[in-house]
Amino acid sequence: MNAADRPPGLVLSYARLVTEQVGESLGGRLRAAYLHGSAVLGGWVPERSDVDMLFVADDGTGGQALEAMASALGAGRPACPGTGLECSVVTAGQAARPGPPWPFLLHVAETAGRTDLRIVVGDGQSGDPDLLMHYTVCRSAGWPVCGPAPLELIGSVRRPLVLGYLADELGWGIEHGTEAYAVLNACRALVFLAEGVIVSKIAGGRIALDRRLGPPAVLRRALDQQQGGAPEQEAAPDAVEFVLAAAAALRSAAAATGSGG
Repeated sequence: MNAADRPPGLVLSYARLVTEQVGESLGGRLRAAYLHGSAVLGGWVPERSDVDMLFVADDGTGGQALEAMASALGAGRPACPGTGLECSVVTAGQAARPGPPWPFLLHVAETAGRTDLRIVVGDGQSGDPDLLMHYTVCRSAGWPVCGPAPLELIGSVRRPLVLGYLADELGWGIEHGTEAYAVLNACRALVFLAEGVIVSKIAGGRIALDRRLGPPAVLRRALDQQQGGAPEQEAAPDAVEFVLAAAAALRSAAAATGSGG
């Protein structure tokens, strides 16, 4: 990456502070910390974006080290420049060989406007399928706050798994997200389907508009909402039709290349 590709300065400074806290709490067991999500994909909007991070710890890390990390983040984490912090901690072995059921050590999420954290310990959990996409984004564009380049520690996720995940996310977006969320995720999913690259929601919308991958009115509306030019709204019927068609295309492609389960 060149200087123009760097994450926003406030986000990078925040990520470094959080990484320092995590490193100290893990007592030297931290292998790497990666910033991912909109901050590295070029779609950062402070009012709408959270800070996404993935931490890779030594194999065998657990117990008191994870408790110390959760305690450190809960007691003295710096103010987030976006809507909140979302991070996962995985072992080196889990990152090197990613696959179902997507095990993890710890997941921490901060919600905008709240002082508490949602903390989930991986032990005893069935896994976190969202890690599939975290790994994929990190390999594509993750910013190493500390440690080696992501490709050195994180293994690849099979394409059919990614396509299936993206299709499922589109269904979730229609039911629970805003129109901009659903439509622009559909756009970025179609870009991945065509080119195998990960882009931000805003970039995906612009590419889809330029290449006529969807109804221009729907795409423009979603882009305006995402960038604050129009109020958020539930997905209108024309937007739902576009998103469902994108999901069907993803599922068809996943089936054609193998279930990957």
